Amino acid sequence: MAPSLGFSHVLAFVLLAVKSSASLSDYAPTLTDCPDSPLVRTFTSTSQVLNPSESNFVASRESSIIPQSWQSWLGNGSAIGYDTTAFSGFARVGIAISGGGYRASQFGAGVISALDARNATAVSAGTGGLLQVATYLSGLSGGSWLTAGLYMNGFPMVQDMVLGSQPGWLLQEDLLEPAGSDGLIDVLEYYDAIDRSVDAKANAGFNVTIGDGWARALSYHFLSETNLSNFFDTSSHGAGQLWSQISNAAFFTNHQAPFPLVVLDSNGTFDLTTESIPLDLPVYEVSPFEFSSFDPDVSAAAELSYIGTSLFQGVPVDNAACVTGFDQAGFVIGTSSNIFASLLFADTVEVELLQTLLGEPIEGESPEEAVVSKWPNPFRGLASSTFVDSSNAELQLIDGGSNGEGIPLNPLLVKTREVDAIVAVEGSSDTDDNWPNGLSLLFSAERLSTLLGDSHQQLPELPSSTDDFVAQGLNLRPTFFGCNSTDTPLVIFIPNSPPFTGDAPFSNAPTTQVQFETTETQTILDQTFINTIGGYVPNTNSPDPNWGLCLQCAAIDRSRLKTTRTIDRSSFCTTCFNQYCYNPSNITSSSELPNRNLTYAGPASSL
Repeated sequence: MAPSLGFSHVLAFVLLAVKSSASLSDYAPTLTDCPDSPLVRTFTSTSQVLNPSESNFVASRESSIIPQSWQSWLGNGSAIGYDTTAFSGFARVGIAISGGGYRASQFGAGVISALDARNATAVSAGTGGLLQVATYLSGLSGGSWLTAGLYMNGFPMVQDMVLGSQPGWLLQEDLLEPAGSDGLIDVLEYYDAIDRSVDAKANAGFNVTIGDGWARALSYHFLSETNLSNFFDTSSHGAGQLWSQISNAAFFTNHQAPFPLVVLDSNGTFDLTTESIPLDLPVYEVSPFEFSSFDPDVSAAAELSYIGTSLFQGVPVDNAACVTGFDQAGFVIGTSSNIFASLLFADTVEVELLQTLLGEPIEGESPEEAVVSKWPNPFRGLASSTFVDSSNAELQLIDGGSNGEGIPLNPLLVKTREVDAIVAVEGSSDTDDNWPNGLSLLFSAERLSTLLGDSHQQLPELPSSTDDFVAQGLNLRPTFFGCNSTDTPLVIFIPNSPPFTGDAPFSNAPTTQVQFETTETQTILDQTFINTIGGYVPNTNSPDPNWGLCLQCAAIDRSRLKTTRTIDRSSFCTTCFNQYCYNPSNITSSSELPNRNLTYAGPASSL
């Protein structure tokens, strides 16, 4: 559904003149001399190389933090039938948080809380601890908002992050029409502040789009510096907070959190008849150190701190004009969640209205140019025979799930990262009631098998269609894929699903809903948390008392294969896998999930 923007929005940009503000202007990148070190590195699909800083982080976390985290979570492993001292190495775990707007960010937050060893209830249930043993965490679109909330705010506990007074997500303030105590005046100030930041970037010589306005709005809700008392003032509201600054945070330098990755998609050429973004366009990722693509057609990475620099064949066009400050955290997650490109499919008039609201220079662009997020192309002049944008000075990037891959599996399947188990946190809206139906997994499986055979691990065997996912009930309860595979990661699929108790659900809000009352958000967190620590028992509305241990079985399983002599799966874990693994020879049914209430119980508010 396209956004419905009130007359007050238009009035905001008509009545208020743009004023200078140092803090708001920190959204603008700045020029500096170029470093002596190379800004771009290249590799091949079969000889991939990670950034040395990423490799060092992973090695340090896996040597100094993760072994103790496994010990804290599993003890000696006897509860699940293992002696963990017999393992010569632990499985490398990644967590992927899907897109889906506020729905996905809140659902993902509830799941993360249920996997967090700092949550005593989760620890008692046996699920709390998986977050601490994870090496990687990826997010896209709404999942990138959660990622930013965690990594730009010191990796807090979920309850404090989402509903605490500092920083707090402020979801009770509408993303597009916040309602302050002074009504229209507050709305005008909100949009004026956004406009000041966007104009500062434009005045610094960079092309701006609707995506920049979106980035600044998101910063109010997911980055630090904003609370209910200062929401409508002219403080920076996250302007100047950079994604590369994560690498300097104490929790990161102490290796206390997984390595974060955010996924962005190429725009390509819109096909208004099919509303499709081709699967063969490059997919990009943003880490605290690099902007990169491990897709075979690109196979290159650029230093994130200088990502706004004009480069050709990896060399600055002007050594005295390198750019810093382009990697605004709001812009990273704004690009990953840039839904406005899809508005062209629904209503070009809505895009034109957004252009009017933001004024020049965005107003003068064609709708197709205005909806993308524009990044200077760090790979210009490279891989000219395979890289579709090799000759372009800019990359036009959009929502990380635009090609159908709604779960950010791509970076976790890069072969050189050697991830053994992936927790796929799926909050997409595929059914009429806004539940997932497996489509994201199927899109990823298709892209992997047809385009990424050399560069990425493949997904394990999946149902052949979304109809099969739904008929087998796999979209409404946790499932393990690849349990008996030795050449793919094991995928722990945790879909957004209605309460197993039969209670009315609140976690399936439409993607277009951009305001949630505090009580509704708390209900979403509670329902998601209970589902995530509860698993399921077939043909009942009861939690599985063994689910926490079964989750431990799945997370540790690939460790059996890392020993000199493969360790047999324990009898306890075998029982777990018989219940939770996808088995094409033993098809389950949605009828085994009785009395699930699928209809959204929240308000009808939306964009």
